[in-house]
Amino acid sequence: MSSNFYRDVYDFPARARFELRPLLKYEKPVLPPPLKRQRVGRFLLSTEFLGIVLFVFAAGFPPFDDATEVDLTLHMLQHILVIIAGVLVAYPHVGRRLLREGRGDWVPRLTLVGSILIIVFWHFPSPWDSAVLNPLIHVAEHLSFLVVGLLAGSWLLLLSDSGKIGALFAAFFGHMGYAVALISPWGTQVYPLYSLQNQANLGWVLLLTGPSLVIGVAYVIARNPEWLGGFSGTRAAPHARRETFLNRAKKPRWLAPTMTFALIAIIVGYFASTAYALGTAPSPSGNGPTVFIIETPVSWQYSPQNIKVIIGVNSTVTWVSHSISYDTVTDRSGAFGSSPIAPGQTFVHTFSAPGVYAYYCQYHPWMTGTVTVESVPK
Repeated sequence: MSSNFYRDVYDFPARARFELRPLLKYEKPVLPPPLKRQRVGRFLLSTEFLGIVLFVFAAGFPPFDDATEVDLTLHMLQHILVIIAGVLVAYPHVGRRLLREGRGDWVPRLTLVGSILIIVFWHFPSPWDSAVLNPLIHVAEHLSFLVVGLLAGSWLLLLSDSGKIGALFAAFFGHMGYAVALISPWGTQVYPLYSLQNQANLGWVLLLTGPSLVIGVAYVIARNPEWLGGFSGTRAAPHARRETFLNRAKKPRWLAPTMTFALIAIIVGYFASTAYALGTAPSPSGNGPTVFIIETPVSWQYSPQNIKVIIGVNSTVTWVSHSISYDTVTDRSGAFGSSPIAPGQTFVHTFSAPGVYAYYCQYHPWMTGTVTVESVPK
């Protein structure tokens, strides 16, 4: 036999290692473009994407956000939607993974205390009114409630059985106590920026939804009867404590994408119509001054803020909206005021009495301006 035969036989292990070396080395797999597109498509149809879109709608859709500034009930609904958005984002991956792994007990308790403190803090009169009056504080408020939703969709699921029941009943009694305080039979105005009637409306809404909250608590406990064992002092098995009805809940596959695209259609449709209205807005006419309502991503204001007019000369003032949301021109003394001014629309008022008129926007109270009206010099 040839020497090549013996060389091939005896060198086979070395040659095999050399030839298999590239296969033994780990390399991050590169997904082909079609698979990447499939993952992107699945994300766009997912519950997490619905949560992101819901947060954008609840916190950034101008007509809804404007209405929450003047209506306590809608403001409360906005907070609830932001929390739900956080749950939808966190639960599908983080919440389910934590339930499978069963992390330590102290973190869920800490997150429960933190969530309660966040919710209670923002419902005190001073923080609530500050969030209405200051746009940066308003953003911080929304982000805080988003954090509560993220915690509710993740770590709060790991509460012990007794902790879950305690949290549910604490939410119920807090809900009802807050409702009674807002109805305020003794006539106390909890929030200075809102009327007693507006405050009472929210209180009655909360009071009437109380029974439905009790039904929800009973339903959750009925779906998780092992929680009662934990509440009575019986130590549940680890797997029982990590199991929740969320793992067993079934929802139609079409529900999340349908809601997502419905919200996207509403948002896109509004901003498209707003862009058209701003692009076709008529130029102001008349001899009087013009005040523009300017809105950017970081500021809302009248421009110029302070003007001076003379009766009979240039006392007709025109306000022109260059804003993407609704605004008003409301005199603080009630001498004049506009209805909601849509993007691209105008409001005109003629002053006939001298004085200094201070006005503001009902939807954005930080927007302020003055008109100084003088008589014709003699």
